[in-house]
Amino acid sequence: MKNLSALFFALFLFSSCNSQTAAVKNITPTEFEKGIKQSNVLLVDVRTPEEFQEKHISGAKNININDAEFKTRLNELDKSKPIYIYCLAGGRSKKAADIAASSGFKEVYNLEFGINSWVSEKKAVVSGSGQLVQTNSIGMSFDEYLNHLKLASKLVLVDFNAVWCGPCKILKPIVLKVVKKNAEKVELFEIDVDKNSTVANTMNVRAIPLLILYKQGKEVWRNMGLADEDLIQEKVKEFSN
Repeated sequence: MKNLSALFFALFLFSSCNSQTAAVKNITPTEFEKGIKQSNVLLVDVRTPEEFQEKHISGAKNININDAEFKTRLNELDKSKPIYIYCLAGGRSKKAADIAASSGFKEVYNLEFGINSWVSEKKAVVSGSGQLVQTNSIGMSFDEYLNHLKLASKLVLVDFNAVWCGPCKILKPIVLKVVKKNAEKVELFEIDVDKNSTVANTMNVRAIPLLILYKQGKEVWRNMGLADEDLIQEKVKEFSN
């Protein structure tokens, strides 16, 4: 009986500890904006310093989730304050938000689809120097993007990526290999989402890497995330006939 009582007591303590872990709340740009306007909140951008310098939400503190000191720096913040976290498209910030919740932060909010969704709703961002960034005209225009697709004489494989994106770096040599093997059927069109935010936002790019295959200017296939050589090869063959 003593052992059984001890077991129940241990389970009770385990359950109580788990119940104290904050649940991450994924919220829209409008909800996020309303939240960070309140006093006594933390706003954290978990992207790379290079991304942060290019554009970020005013008042944000940059703590790169890929930095070895990420958890240490995060734990230096006041855990009694609500923390609002974002990245480019929502993937890294979701991971960071989970870490924050398990580290003892009481209220944790994650911006759904990241700063991409924030910009797509025409909300303000600033550069590293604090200057307002005009996000509606960064990189090529959407018309230029469409014209490139329409004028192509063969299939066009668009690769949406970014220099900081690990999976993008893994996918790139695979894509290059397929395009090289099928040079008479398909051409590669690479889009850095940070340098071409107008196109990325108009195309509603929420996560990368993203591959979109076009035939005569029309989308015929897309794949979000990693894809193996056989799959890409199969799609090029299917739509080149």
